[in-house]
Amino acid sequence: MKNARTYKAAQEKLFTYIRAQGGRPSKVRNMVLEQACLLPSPFTADQLIEVCAQERISVGTIYNALNTFIDAQIVHALTRQRGQSATEYEVITGVTNSLQMICTKCGRIADISDKAISRLVQERKYSNFNMLHFSLFVYGECKICRRKMIKRQ
Repeated sequence: MKNARTYKAAQEKLFTYIRAQGGRPSKVRNMVLEQACLLPSPFTADQLIEVCAQERISVGTIYNALNTFIDAQIVHALTRQRGQSATEYEVITGVTNSLQMICTKCGRIADISDKAISRLVQERKYSNFNMLHFSLFVYGECKICRRKMIKRQ
């Protein structure tokens, strides 16, 4: 498996969550989690459904598993506007902070590494709120789309 450490951490977190809820571990749910950990991040439900189809896992089971993963704080759901609303998912297995630039023309996503912004958000104190992690999205046009626009003019 490409990212065995991520899967192992997510599996342990899921097991703890399921036990705390009084549930039982599920082989099918673990298969969905394994496939989610193999997909590039962020991924869509359709991408997960496509890879799980080989295992003959139903669409309803996949969506139920995604909701469980979100509740267990294993997966983070992101709703972005790219011409139409689309929910994308990211596997998180700890405190992960996300800074990303998103092109509004082509949908290209690039991760940002900005320690000053991360530090600013992490050090901020909010009354009556305990922050676990954060995501920051910067929307605009990527270099490739800007070049295409200049060539058209």
